[in-house]
Amino acid sequence: MSKPIVLVWLTLRGVEEFSATAEQVARWQEDLPELEFLRVTTQEDFIRNLSQATFILTYHFCEAWLPLTYRAKWIATPAAGRELLGEKFPDRLLVTFGTFHGAIMAETAVGMLLATRRGLLPGIGLCTADMPWPEHLVGRRTIAGSRAVILGYGNIGKAVGEKLSALGVTCTGVTRKNLSELDTLLTTADALILALPATPETTNIIGEKQLALLPDHAVVINVGRGNAIHEQALAEALNSGHLDAAFLDVLPQEPYPQDGLLRHTPRCYLLPHASAFAPEYLDLAFAEWQQIYKTRFAAN
Repeated sequence: MSKPIVLVWLTLRGVEEFSATAEQVARWQEDLPELEFLRVTTQEDFIRNLSQATFILTYHFCEAWLPLTYRAKWIATPAAGRELLGEKFPDRLLVTFGTFHGAIMAETAVGMLLATRRGLLPGIGLCTADMPWPEHLVGRRTIAGSRAVILGYGNIGKAVGEKLSALGVTCTGVTRKNLSELDTLLTTADALILALPATPETTNIIGEKQLALLPDHAVVINVGRGNAIHEQALAEALNSGHLDAAFLDVLPQEPYPQDGLLRHTPRCYLLPHASAFAPEYLDLAFAEWQQIYKTRFAAN
């Protein structure tokens, strides 16, 4: 009897950490010898082999391909967001999304806060020949004893909160259940951290009003999705000096235009949607996949 096939098409944005290598898949094969892992690197090969697959590991899927999945039981993506995989799947298919990102992204979020609060980013290049020993460093605030509001308190938001709490930051998570408290919480927040998905409800959830409620020294960090913050309002808050800094891993358009407003906004630090970059990214994804497989399918 032939082994169930695990069809693996994992390549995203040309990012090395998001692309499954032959060596990785070979290791996964060793962990689960009762399955047959088939790695493909192109959409054409993925579509060609869909009809053979019992399990599918991919970032991308199209509704038009569903008729080819008549043998499939499970489609899994390492991504946390729904936008690449879609949402229209028949009940016969288990569809899962990655929940492992929090540990990686929390380190990035904490690094962002420390880099701005402790003056590391503003301090880069200060000790030059023209200014060999400056007496002033921008930032110079401790994060211990400060307050952070984390908007979007799911797996990622909670992981950020745990790491910040360990450093002495008082963290308050905001979800749909306590969203009505957001405005009040913002008035005493030293940092506003967003870890929201992209939905119609989250678009521009942080706008001029919410940014104005933050104290003048506040830092805004976004590791969720770029639709959540009103671009013009954020630029104005930074240009006016109201906000101390903003650190954005995600932006309204990606890739962000070369002439994008926030590229020219002071103290606005940008990353190319990289907060989850890590060499172990896909191995963590597979460990999570393997646990679900053993719980849901291996016992049957």
